[in-house]
Amino acid sequence: MSTLLAISDLRVEYAIRRSDRGEVGGSGRRLRVIDGLSLEVAAGETLAVVGESGSGKSTLAETVVGLVRPVAGSIRFDGTELANLSRRAGRRQRRRIQMVAQNPLLALSPRRRIATQIEEPLQVHTSLNRAQRATRVDEMLAALDLSSAVRRRFPHELSGGQAQRAVLARALILEPSLILFDEPTSALDVSVQAGVLNLLRRLKVERNLTYLFITHDLAVARHLADRVAVMRAGEIVEQRNTADLFGDPRHPYTRSLLASCLTV
Repeated sequence: MSTLLAISDLRVEYAIRRSDRGEVGGSGRRLRVIDGLSLEVAAGETLAVVGESGSGKSTLAETVVGLVRPVAGSIRFDGTELANLSRRAGRRQRRRIQMVAQNPLLALSPRRRIATQIEEPLQVHTSLNRAQRATRVDEMLAALDLSSAVRRRFPHELSGGQAQRAVLARALILEPSLILFDEPTSALDVSVQAGVLNLLRRLKVERNLTYLFITHDLAVARHLADRVAVMRAGEIVEQRNTADLFGDPRHPYTRSLLASCLTV
């Protein structure tokens, strides 16, 4: 398989706020959140990035989609270095990369109907007319097993599973190649998680998608991923095929992580 996403020697730092006055960067101190990270995601695969809270997983996802600017390193998407693109070219390329956040109710505006929010990316990035956009929204709702009645509802009127599917519909409406998931099932009831994960597997096959899946839940990673990368303190300490990593973990941190999380 060809490489869709290639990250090389990535470094991300945040300015440390001074505790006395709340000034940013006044002391010149910086916190390195990602330190020399490299990984590749092949087209059509699911790579899960696992690790404890604070390991830098979410920052990695935010950096790939352009929400955080790295201080060093390379992010190449489909052979193109994202940092070197003009604003217009970067916008075209990044529409092929979408992100699904942890809490669907925080990702949706509480004051706007669901159909309007799913349609918005089409208004921004395409020249489709209103009727064409409405048709695309209806098709997307059907693909995610959401009834047509959902289109006129507000987020607070949806169940957790419905809200997460609405967020996913918004991400899929532009027909991306890569979707980054940041703990997408952690805010859902256990009874709903399995349905969402099975939906993600089906959509990946039907739409030829590639997933970068951020999670602290090793059971979810084992169920969904082709490969797993273990992240600790901003670095990847081990990355292997899922069956190999769970069957024969090599790094001491991976072994301790599995021992602490897979005892149920």
